[in-house]
Amino acid sequence: MRLADPRLLVVILVAALGMAIGVPVVVLQAQGADIAHGPVWLWPVVYAAFLIAFVISMLVSEHPSLTWRRGWFIAQFALATASVLLLREGLGFVAVVLVFGAALSCYVLPRWGTAVVVALNSVTVFVASAAAGFAEQATAAVFYLAIQVVSVATVLVWMAQERSQRRLAEAHVELAATGALLNQSVRAEERLRISRDLHDVAGHQLAALALELEIATHHAQPPASEHVHRARGIAKDLLADIRETVSRLREGEGSLEGALGAATAGVTQPDVRLDVDSALALDPDRTTLLVRAAQETITNVIRHAESAQHVTIRVAADSEAGLVVFRAWDDGWGPRAFEPGNGLTGMRERAEALGGQAQFSRGDQGGFRVTVEVPVE
Repeated sequence: MRLADPRLLVVILVAALGMAIGVPVVVLQAQGADIAHGPVWLWPVVYAAFLIAFVISMLVSEHPSLTWRRGWFIAQFALATASVLLLREGLGFVAVVLVFGAALSCYVLPRWGTAVVVALNSVTVFVASAAAGFAEQATAAVFYLAIQVVSVATVLVWMAQERSQRRLAEAHVELAATGALLNQSVRAEERLRISRDLHDVAGHQLAALALELEIATHHAQPPASEHVHRARGIAKDLLADIRETVSRLREGEGSLEGALGAATAGVTQPDVRLDVDSALALDPDRTTLLVRAAQETITNVIRHAESAQHVTIRVAADSEAGLVVFRAWDDGWGPRAFEPGNGLTGMRERAEALGGQAQFSRGDQGGFRVTVEVPVE
């Protein structure tokens, strides 16, 4: 979770709530109440350590290192348990911190691990209520068990909704990229059709007209001959313009900036930032490669980099090397090690087929980086 992540607000609110839960205990201890085992300083220190470990555990809940995530979770779990068991008289609201941990476990543990955490928390509540008698022990344990089950179920439903939204976003990106390429193809076919019509209809008729006027110049007498010569010149100029237009239509390519803009339109999470040289006009194969590269980059962020909030895509020409360079990176954690899947492998194969290359790496500040270089022609 990055500082720019809106979910950081949740971390702050939970930390504030945790502090509010601990304040009454600290106040009572300051007033001389003997409500915790051990020296007066012990419970505040343990509870403060729990809050720190819990906040860190939330912040690294999406870290690529499983050991890192679970290590901090176990630390906060042990400290939360100690905070509850150290209290001598009653639980008050302190046991609520156990519910926090149960909800957090959904992000860092398998489902059976979450079940174990819920069970251990319930046992902790039961043991901590020993002074109140068995009936109250059982009631407190069942009460906190129910709260944990509801909290875990709520988090699991929310996670399922997030997964559905990510799958929908992936399908949207793929559909938008395919639509952009199809639009480029349709435009190219339309330009080709128009160029053929101009050549086959207007071009042939103008050629015939120029030939007729050429013949007429040999028979026309002044002053009509002057107008015939002028008409012949206009016909030849017009025929040359038609041929030039036909050549431009056949050679002209679609806007890469427009194709990438269409392919990434509507993607709201992550935020996509495009920086494309507006003068770039590539052939269909290179346009397809770069649009598919953008699609695969964004899809990978949606699918794997949950902590990423922004994706930057930059495409520019390297005139000295004769290359068009595609660079993309996100602000997520970034993988420590990875094996390219079918999408990245396909991107590399497309680039190599055009005489270029594709590289994938972890950025210096985290995140995942994609670089594609292909010759302009």
